[in-house]
Amino acid sequence: MDFNVDKQQLCDCRIVREAKAEQGVDGDLTLPDYCPDIKSILCCNIEPGINSVNVTGNRITADGNAVIRLLYVSADGKLACFEQNYPLSKYVEMSSLTPECNVSAKAKVSYVNCRAVSPRRVDVHGCVSVLFSVMCCESKNFISSVNGDGVHQKLIPFQGCSAAGCATKLFEMSELITLSDSDSPIKGIIRSSAVPIINEIKAVSNKLLVKGELQLCVTMCCEDSSVKKAEHSMPISQIIELDGVDDSCICDVKAETSSIDIKLRTDDGNEPTKLDAAVAVQAEVCGYKPLNCACVEDVYSVKRELEVSASSVKSNRFAGTLDETFLVTFQPDFSGNEVSEIIDSWCESATCVSSSDNGSVELSGTLTLCVLYIDSQGSPAFARRQNDYRFNKDFPKVKGKLVGNTSVQPCGVSLIGRGSNLNAKVQLKANGCIFETEDLMAVMDVKELENTEKSGSNFAVTVYFAENGEKLWDIAKKYNTSEETIRRRNNVKADVLEQKTMLII
Repeated sequence: MDFNVDKQQLCDCRIVREAKAEQGVDGDLTLPDYCPDIKSILCCNIEPGINSVNVTGNRITADGNAVIRLLYVSADGKLACFEQNYPLSKYVEMSSLTPECNVSAKAKVSYVNCRAVSPRRVDVHGCVSVLFSVMCCESKNFISSVNGDGVHQKLIPFQGCSAAGCATKLFEMSELITLSDSDSPIKGIIRSSAVPIINEIKAVSNKLLVKGELQLCVTMCCEDSSVKKAEHSMPISQIIELDGVDDSCICDVKAETSSIDIKLRTDDGNEPTKLDAAVAVQAEVCGYKPLNCACVEDVYSVKRELEVSASSVKSNRFAGTLDETFLVTFQPDFSGNEVSEIIDSWCESATCVSSSDNGSVELSGTLTLCVLYIDSQGSPAFARRQNDYRFNKDFPKVKGKLVGNTSVQPCGVSLIGRGSNLNAKVQLKANGCIFETEDLMAVMDVKELENTEKSGSNFAVTVYFAENGEKLWDIAKKYNTSEETIRRRNNVKADVLEQKTMLII
């Protein structure tokens, strides 16, 4: 018996392997002559960054830099800061790396401890973790139709998306920023942050044009202990090679800051007047092509026995884009540690966990608010406060389960008030492509068994008493006939019997 089989390819873009490597950051910081003595340490942070990721054979190497930032109160009661750089280089071994694999590396601080050994020396112990990820497109084929003499197939519609490709690109942005006039000379950098915002994605033949802006914020300490803040926007315009995408694709782009390098540049009078900013941004992109076809849920032949293998496939239908900015408002607890003046505030981090229910996506997590302030005694102080958040986005046209690779990043902070009565507003931006997912059972392969020709029934007519809820397909398969034959002889229209029925087969 001859039959024709048509197959459909379904691709999924996902992380297939991960590995972690840790590097200790241990140092004995000695303050240079231009820094005042330490009275008390407010905070000590390690800011790690990855500037390049290279693959050689089975080895993935990430190189970058870790900046130790020390914020302290000087002997004369003023705010002071100092930073020191440490090289960062880690590698992992992974087998079977192919050119189609997309490799990325992200660095984060595991812990940091410090103590002042003397007014001029600080002992720092910390650890940086580098997470290596390998992302690939994996494909599987399911059967979309089977045609042949005596072959009957059960088709169900398949509406979803198939990954056209995925890519990772690490690119650097740099700019020389002129600072506005300051009443007091700038002595150092307290902190820096950069948030990439993607607002335009255009797919053309095998390329993605990505546009947006990088929101840069730098807080600096002046000689008189005052604080100066510089905010600057840098345009993002990148072309990312992505084989397989075109203007019919749905594209998902995740961009995050990989490293920040800020240096003060002086004028002829040796006064800092410019910021030399270099920011590395890592973009992870996936393209999805809409797939509208059918899949064979079951198949049998009335003439020969067939060997059928089936498995579950995911139908991911595009439900919409999550591109929302929302506010988290709360009152941080400063009881017993009253604030007389707020110097600076920022969101250090925001975790994110997504879940879905009845056509709604919920994002939840914890954000960390950092506050630099003057306390009730007139001394500089620093505090961290955490707060949980929840955000819901409804997709009214969707009734099933939703999935998506969502992310949340802080993009603005407002903190007002005095004493212990403070009101915080943290602006978070959520983005990602959302899909309605459904598990379908699909035939992956079908073969004819040799020497298994089916013999006809010994009876010309069979009377079958069907139960309520039985499927016509199962009855036809059991008695080696077709659904159409049963329908025609019994005047049955429904696929599933709604009551007990006597059938003539």
